[in-house]
Amino acid sequence: VMKGAVALDGVSFCYRPPGQACPSDLALGDVMFEVEPGQTVAIVGQTGSGKSSIAKLINRTYDADVGRVLVDGVDVRDWNLESLRRQISIIEQDIFLFSRTVAENIGFGHPGATREQVETAARAAQAHEFIMGFKDGYDTEVGERGVTLSGGQRQRIALARAFLTDPKILILDDSTSAIDSATEDRIQRAIEQAAANRTMFLITHRLSQIRRADLIVVMRKGEVAAVGSHEQLMRASQAYRNIFARYEN
Repeated sequence: VMKGAVALDGVSFCYRPPGQACPSDLALGDVMFEVEPGQTVAIVGQTGSGKSSIAKLINRTYDADVGRVLVDGVDVRDWNLESLRRQISIIEQDIFLFSRTVAENIGFGHPGATREQVETAARAAQAHEFIMGFKDGYDTEVGERGVTLSGGQRQRIALARAFLTDPKILILDDSTSAIDSATEDRIQRAIEQAAANRTMFLITHRLSQIRRADLIVVMRKGEVAAVGSHEQLMRASQAYRNIFARYEN
């Protein structure tokens, strides 16, 4: 069973057609950091700094060109792929929902889940209340790609889906961008609940989430500019202070 320790050991990576050499501008260059099981990690940096690439290497959407990505000390290439992906859940900004009921969408990764389990996951994700506001509740049909739901509702459905599969590593990739502050408070509570007993990566611009992280990785042009807690980085990292000042405006 996965514990959720993650380490990037000298990782370089580029996007390229198969069989071609890497261009000079790498997506990631010599990235190194370590995450202990159960830690919440915020990955921050400008657009194109390599944040999402890190997420895609952890669950082996792609493989590193140089170096190793380790989960529980084992190279992800040596994990059984199905077992690895079953225990790592990524929620991205563009959340995929099916033209099925709300309950079926939540239960997507856990086909045998009971209605009680689905509802428990929805409550944890702060989604139960708005679902019960629909005419047919959990049996409400969701339009293609979730068009009948708001951004915040889609994100909480995706969080409920993740709670139900109970991954040891949960990655939220800018998944709380399209929401208002009241919804953000609810999602923040859901995220705090999600962080219990699992390793969590937050790729986010939201200062409230960044501040609460155990560890913050500052990315700049595909490289790690700094690693530390919010207090450490505010003291020691100009790159982090710059990001913080920009997000605050």
